[in-house]
Amino acid sequence: MSMSEQIHLWNQVIVRVLDIRLKRIGQGDEIRNYVAPASMFIFSANGHAEMWADEHVWLSERFHLLHVGKGTRITVQSGGTLDVYMVLYKASLPDSALREFHMMLQSDNPFMECWGLAPSEPLILLGMLKMMLAEWQRTDRASDSQPGTGIRTSFGESESLRRLKAKGDFIRFTHAALLERMEYIGVPSLAEQVIRYLARNYRGTISVEQLAQHLNYTPQYVSRKFKEQIGCSPLDYIIRMRMDAARRLLSETAATLQEAATYVGYPDTIYFSRMFKKQTGITPGQYRKQFRHAVSKSAMKWSDLSVVAPHPAMYHVNNDIHYHLEWDGGIDMAMSKKNLLATALLCLTLAASACQASSVNTGGNNGTALQSNNGAATDAVNAGQTSANVETRIIKASNGDVEVPALSQRVAAPAYLGTLLALGVKPIGSESLLMESPYLEGMLDGVTAMGESLEVLLDLEPDLIVTHSAQAETVDRFSLIAPTVAMPYNSFASIQEEMRYFGDLLGKQDAAEQWIERFESQSGELRDAVQAALDEGETVSVMQEYDGTAFLFGPKAGRGGRIMYEMLGANPPSIIPDYMLDGSYYEFSLEMLPEYTGDYLVLTTYSTLEDLQADPIWGNLPAVRNGKVFIWNENQSWYRDPIAVEGQINSLAAWIIEAAKK
Repeated sequence: MSMSEQIHLWNQVIVRVLDIRLKRIGQGDEIRNYVAPASMFIFSANGHAEMWADEHVWLSERFHLLHVGKGTRITVQSGGTLDVYMVLYKASLPDSALREFHMMLQSDNPFMECWGLAPSEPLILLGMLKMMLAEWQRTDRASDSQPGTGIRTSFGESESLRRLKAKGDFIRFTHAALLERMEYIGVPSLAEQVIRYLARNYRGTISVEQLAQHLNYTPQYVSRKFKEQIGCSPLDYIIRMRMDAARRLLSETAATLQEAATYVGYPDTIYFSRMFKKQTGITPGQYRKQFRHAVSKSAMKWSDLSVVAPHPAMYHVNNDIHYHLEWDGGIDMAMSKKNLLATALLCLTLAASACQASSVNTGGNNGTALQSNNGAATDAVNAGQTSANVETRIIKASNGDVEVPALSQRVAAPAYLGTLLALGVKPIGSESLLMESPYLEGMLDGVTAMGESLEVLLDLEPDLIVTHSAQAETVDRFSLIAPTVAMPYNSFASIQEEMRYFGDLLGKQDAAEQWIERFESQSGELRDAVQAALDEGETVSVMQEYDGTAFLFGPKAGRGGRIMYEMLGANPPSIIPDYMLDGSYYEFSLEMLPEYTGDYLVLTTYSTLEDLQADPIWGNLPAVRNGKVFIWNENQSWYRDPIAVEGQINSLAAWIIEAAKK
């Protein structure tokens, strides 16, 4: 998602500040494997730190700004003292927001994104955070007097004002943070590059020479610069990473000692046990007995991080984070459901690694791990997906060349549901939003609503997944389950091109051509009738209004845009700039509404014609005054698949032909 799209979403969401905290880390202290209960900004100040968000890492020299999403596992380590500010928030779209915004959140949610940077103006951000924290911690008496007014406010009113101020301060902080991100042109430091490489490859054989060659430096330079920034050598850091992974396996899974050792890169169990005891002070078996199904003593609990106001009513417990206040130890419940798929894949990897270990020489080694097969997980998963007898072929998609079954039998369709149904293919599962289409009524028996659940998708056992998301992380997750074809919704110049693409993908070329022939005959007749009804120079605008805002839609969009401009040949007002019609939608100022509204108006709204005619802005438009407006709601206008378009084009053509007679 581009920065402009992210900023657009920030302007649409409802924001709620959940908590503001300061955690001071002392010498040798750390925040380890803390699971974020909400979206968070994290700001480290006045110290050096190693900041992890899941598998991503940033090195903070003095100040660093980090953003993480709910469920991210956070670790902050520092060799000295460090101030860590945390601002927890929740951002949600109102139900009335454009469905495009809801789809953007589903496919690429910026409030769940991990990113970090060293700010160019850290003291401005630090000053904002100090002010926000002081205000958040301020104790309000049950009754305050407003200075200079003599008016007394109740505690509830004072609390509401405090939260309103916190929201305003947060918006200003977010504005400053996004400005920093827009202006940030950063290249990861050498130490960050080394750590990220090690995080991906620590299970295999790694030498300083190999690392230096990968980064295009000399081994001496890599070792020296890494030790300057981190305080240890790259090989010592690898050992630390392996032991951290081993501790997690021993405390959170039922993996055997041999399986855990092999997984983290030590096929020799005896050597692994010796290294483990050297790092932790106890044997792997003792560690498992002590920490199995228990949170590590070094793990940070919610109560350790919270800055709780002295008055109990001052601390608002949000339902989304309430369980963190009550859960005392144990595996984090918020992550358990999310990690089911990851756990299943890990088990496959462990099994493959254990099998491999039997063929590896288990003699002693010199401290550098023997080569482990990093492809084991992929091989194991792929083995469960396809049979050697299944014929495959290559399809070009936005995510590259994809090997798919020559004839798919179980297609999951998080996108393009109506397109597949138009080809005579009934998917085994789809998104709930697509299944709500009124145009697909009676066609969805046996189709499972998947929502955003990977667990449901995994249970369906698809042999092909079709998605509109171009986000690499989403495609990679889907690809672990089945071959995945990703095609963003605006990938096709016409509905005919869309039908031919998926007809080829699914072996339904004949069905695609038959549908195209029938549709072109139908739409051609309607186009001729519409062109005959419109006077020369008359124009049509396609818009949506909600919550005091207005949006334009062009020939690549839904809401009737593709139908009116591409299929029926209508023209928008010439004053509308082309760039406003090139994308899926464009928000514009209501001041331009009179100029951007054509002789006819196709409007998505939940208002009636009478409501619009009584409105001081909309009611002054000639198209509205003269009744030349086609009104439908978003549930009718949003869908633009072939089946929906067949139903919509008849309604729109009949309306404009009749309206032209007025």
